[in-house]
Amino acid sequence: MMMTAMILAACLGSAAQDEANLTVHVDGFSEARGAVMMAVFASAESWNGGDPVAGSRVEVSGDTVTVSFSSLPAGDYAIRMFHDVDGDGELNVNLMGIPSEPFAFSNNARGNFGPASWQDAVFQLVPGENTHSLDLR
Repeated sequence: MMMTAMILAACLGSAAQDEANLTVHVDGFSEARGAVMMAVFASAESWNGGDPVAGSRVEVSGDTVTVSFSSLPAGDYAIRMFHDVDGDGELNVNLMGIPSEPFAFSNNARGNFGPASWQDAVFQLVPGENTHSLDLR
């Protein structure tokens, strides 16, 4: 019985140790209105058209916004975000399909005629506290 309790405690402790918290600081807001729409992806497959593992909508009230995610498993992740200036919940684009609202990717990655690639945007979350900074463009 004591052995079972010790094994269970070790398993539970190890799961908690593998959890990561992510704080994302976004700089460069020219307008203090609208909201940040942020999505966190855990694989190249989800990055290229699947569902994010986490997402958040945070109101913009200054030139910097902080978004936090907790209890993510440690591992590889990438972030897509945009400043929804008009509050319609969508990234607005012009007739050429180029975003007309500010956006950013993790690692401040840039895409060529489209979104940044997973390889350019991916970063590693380690157990514990993690911070990532993005600059709007």
